[in-house]
Amino acid sequence: MNVNDVSKFTCSKCGGHELTITHIWNIQAGNDSERWQEWGPLKDNHHWQYELKGKIEEDDSASELEEYEIYETETDRERDEFFVNCGNCDREIEFGWSQPYRHGLIFPVEYSDFDPLESWPDPKYVDVWQQRGWFRTGHIRP
Repeated sequence: MNVNDVSKFTCSKCGGHELTITHIWNIQAGNDSERWQEWGPLKDNHHWQYELKGKIEEDDSASELEEYEIYETETDRERDEFFVNCGNCDREIEFGWSQPYRHGLIFPVEYSDFDPLESWPDPKYVDVWQQRGWFRTGHIRP
């Protein structure tokens, strides 16, 4: 961010201006499944690009490397998890999408240009948006 720019986000807890997007999904690998994640910064224009990707390791103390065949290579986006967090203190930030079914750009509620009438809530926030009166006709209930 350059000196003349004003960030669209300022964390209410730490004062930070950076947000991180995290995407978590499962891949079916034989009889087992693996959890993967990718993450990267959210820019003020609501675009993001994942910079890092990795397998989420559970307790692997007794595991050995095995060959396996991936039966399901495409992710089921409905089961995927998305998170927006302050890049400084890791506080979770509520957000919506510019298009239904978790498509398009990400609109954090705490961005200065947030408009709930132009956003579809991430599924974990649907009930909260309904309570606030933000859930409008045209919103699709997940």
